[in-house]
Amino acid sequence: MKSDALLGVWTGTVHTSSGWDMKITISVLQPFEVGALLGVFDIPLLPCSGTFRVVNIQGPMLELQADRLQGDCVRNESYSLELLADGTLQYVASTKSGETRGVLQRTNLA
Repeated sequence: MKSDALLGVWTGTVHTSSGWDMKITISVLQPFEVGALLGVFDIPLLPCSGTFRVVNIQGPMLELQADRLQGDCVRNESYSLELLADGTLQYVASTKSGETRGVLQRTNLA
């Protein structure tokens, strides 16, 4: 994946395995590489916000680590973003007890 392919603001609704739906916004601020800051995220319902750092890149999928958490955040074991063929972005956050996933749309360019 080109490192500028995700630049912009992405929003959508994610669904938890426990039945909750939440809006999430992810702002990709700069081109990325492993170890670098990807951008910021915000989940107003919890409320929870923080930053994502790139841990690994596997083709169209990024493995992420959440940092600088603020609010009532749940610490997930893994986070990933995958750029899908239709130009949307799949978000997945996993814990031992379940998964949160959803498809985000780019709302504007950074």
